[in-house]
Amino acid sequence: MIELKNDKITIAPIYCQQCGACLAVCRQNAIIGKRDKKDGLLRIKIDPEKCVGCKMCYNVCPANKDSRIDNVEEYCKSKKYLIGHNKNNEIRRKASSGGIARSIIVEGLTSGFFDGVYTLKKTESYPFAEGCFYTKDNVPSFDDIPNSVYHSVPMNQNMTEIKKCKRLLIVGTSCQLRSLKVYLKNRCDELYTLCIFCKQQKNFKSSRFIAKLAKEKITRFEDIKTFAYRGNGWPGKCEFNGKEVAWGVAALMPFGKKLWTVPGCDVCGNPFGDDADITVLDPWIIHKANEMGDNLIVIHNEKGLNLINSINSIETKEMNYVEIEKSLMISDIKRKNRLINFFRGKETNSEIIKEGKKFTKKRRILENILEKTPRMPLIIYKILARII
Repeated sequence: MIELKNDKITIAPIYCQQCGACLAVCRQNAIIGKRDKKDGLLRIKIDPEKCVGCKMCYNVCPANKDSRIDNVEEYCKSKKYLIGHNKNNEIRRKASSGGIARSIIVEGLTSGFFDGVYTLKKTESYPFAEGCFYTKDNVPSFDDIPNSVYHSVPMNQNMTEIKKCKRLLIVGTSCQLRSLKVYLKNRCDELYTLCIFCKQQKNFKSSRFIAKLAKEKITRFEDIKTFAYRGNGWPGKCEFNGKEVAWGVAALMPFGKKLWTVPGCDVCGNPFGDDADITVLDPWIIHKANEMGDNLIVIHNEKGLNLINSINSIETKEMNYVEIEKSLMISDIKRKNRLINFFRGKETNSEIIKEGKKFTKKRRILENILEKTPRMPLIIYKILARII
């Protein structure tokens, strides 16, 4: 996280959300990001000799902004919800879920609804994705855009590629959108935001563990020749170098117990995206495993609804709050918001401090045990997930 202390720019690594925005906007090349080979995270440093104190990095940093939701249940109940998917079954099957985000990106550009879209594209090396600015002259295929990527990607490191647009769509996680919206002020006439629901990004150690479950040893980034975290049915499988493990097993410890999380995720309270138009997520719990996935779509405003209605390649069905409530996992969102002051080191009550210490200790112990122990039968991880 970029902080401002006594009018000087400093870095607080424990709050960094790995968006890459500070690297993009520094015109003096005073900010350096070096990827840690152990956990895959960028270690951000500032060269005080080069820094001129322009504060551009501070302004775009999402971690130094308050993203808390005051009343989570009231916030969620106020939204409109849809279940939807691409009408093409092959696209739908290959996608992590229903292919809604990619449908909006591709059709939005080909139809002329958008002049530009900034989102992820696949790359050949770790983290296997990067930010890319697409236009009507550079429309991505469905295969150009990655499925779910469960390790951090500094998407906004390339955000200076964005050219001035009349109507621009940005697609990303809450923290990525937060910094993009600051940077894009006055750079487009009309901005649309599509948030990929996110409660926790992961570091490379999470991928190592999931690969171990699939009986594949991954030590370095270069060891990954092929991978997939999701796709080919719902909720899909994780695959590393041709070896697979069902997503339901792969997710139990890293996601169920919130392990190997990017540090800055602990201070982000809004997985829906601040003032987003649309949020897309998986219909966890309410959707049974099958060959064809769906997206749960959160409509935040009239602009978002109009956008969804303009995309002919998708079909949707309206859902009421009671029908989808379990997918939101509201208790997790409440916990995150409740512990933000603890993780920021701000004044809070003794109960929150006790809860925060217990949570961090448990996470640290579990990570240490799971990293050092050999692969156990998958049933053991299922049992552990239930009893811990």
